[in-house]
Amino acid sequence: MFYRLDIIKETVANKQKIIIAATVVLVIAAGAGFWYWSKSKQVQTGAPTLGSEIFEKTQNLLKGQVPDANPFKDQKNPLDAIYQNPFE
Repeated sequence: MFYRLDIIKETVANKQKIIIAATVVLVIAAGAGFWYWSKSKQVQTGAPTLGSEIFEKTQNLLKGQVPDANPFKDQKNPLDAIYQNPFE
């Protein structure tokens, strides 16, 4: 009977060691995976990204495409040539 208890104690101890070893391996694997993931997420400064291209396009959509707002900027009053004030 004592022989069976010893076998059970050894089995439980072995299972605990296996669980601890598996936990350590998983923690190391998670750390290595996070390190690799964080290294691959670093943005290179030389190449423009999609986000920077979209940002540049949204800053001034009509740059150089819109005519001047005042087509009569060279004249003080566009009606001066047509209308003469009779009280002058």
